[in-house]
Amino acid sequence: MGRGSLKNQVQSVLKEINRIGSSKREARLAGVKENIHSIKYYRDVQGTAIRFTEFCREQYGIRSIYQLTQEHTKGYLQALLDKGVTNGYLINVESHLQKLQSGMQKFSEKLGKSSVTFISGRQISPEQRELPKNRSYTPEEISRLEKVMSPGVRTAMQMSVNLGLRAKEVANIRVEHIVERSDGRLQVHIEQGKGVTKGGRFREIPVPEPYEAALRQLINGKPLEQKILKIKEGTLRSGLKRASDRSHVSSAGWHGFRHTYARERLETILGDRSKEGKGMIGQMLENRSEGRKVDSGIRGQEKELFQKVKAAINTIHHELGHGDNRWGLVAVYIELRIMLAGSLLEGGKLLETDWHVA
Repeated sequence: MGRGSLKNQVQSVLKEINRIGSSKREARLAGVKENIHSIKYYRDVQGTAIRFTEFCREQYGIRSIYQLTQEHTKGYLQALLDKGVTNGYLINVESHLQKLQSGMQKFSEKLGKSSVTFISGRQISPEQRELPKNRSYTPEEISRLEKVMSPGVRTAMQMSVNLGLRAKEVANIRVEHIVERSDGRLQVHIEQGKGVTKGGRFREIPVPEPYEAALRQLINGKPLEQKILKIKEGTLRSGLKRASDRSHVSSAGWHGFRHTYARERLETILGDRSKEGKGMIGQMLENRSEGRKVDSGIRGQEKELFQKVKAAINTIHHELGHGDNRWGLVAVYIELRIMLAGSLLEGGKLLETDWHVA
């Protein structure tokens, strides 16, 4: 590619993996994982990539992104570490740079040229994220919020709590996305989620029986193409902030309602095995944090419980719009008891370890 500015070079190669609006689920099923399907994530990747390449220009004198090396990446991560950023931030940076490299590889293939490798794995393992905080709202907190919310925001909150939807999804979901199953029960079914779900992802969510009557009332008599709620995403967020201030409930953001959904859904799926199921999740996460397989040490009769818990977790992840076996998300959405693995950071320095795929 011509030199141009580093910013222009970054923008050109990222276009090669821009699949915003297309189905991430279908891409995954086809074995394609390097593309980007979310506009927010695309912007995040582009911002990180531009900052990284500008750093390398200033510190190492590069003029083309195809001059990047692993040494440049390590130097950038160390510079961020010296600024005091969190492990979670560094993990995100590495993920963004892997996307940049994927875009560069596709661009090179199109031109029939060889690519470069400046990041071959991770120096910061995802298990090294800071201990996640419980972001779910309790039933008592939700009750206090409801009392001081406007009717529209309250209705939207109830939808998020019962269906696990993001603020954007609540504001954009249409009547046609609520379907009746053969048994007469309702479910959310979003086949093509462009403009509705994050990254246009497929979603299928059973509607809890206690919420069905309220949802039927919301969609009754409305055209299929009409949005269920006439409310904007920004209104939801500002409405929650006002309600939090008035009710003195510490805000966990709108996303906190998805956490509430996940925890309640786990209780529902596991039923009378909820307590032992949560114990199993703790064991699974401890295995993962120490670099073992999640089912390490699980034998005999415990295998049946493990399979039940694993199926429950994947069911919830699908309903939230995530993929299978996303164990890092389990600690965030469902279970907080996680023992972090030994850090690669020692005395504020990145250790001289081999790069590894987390």
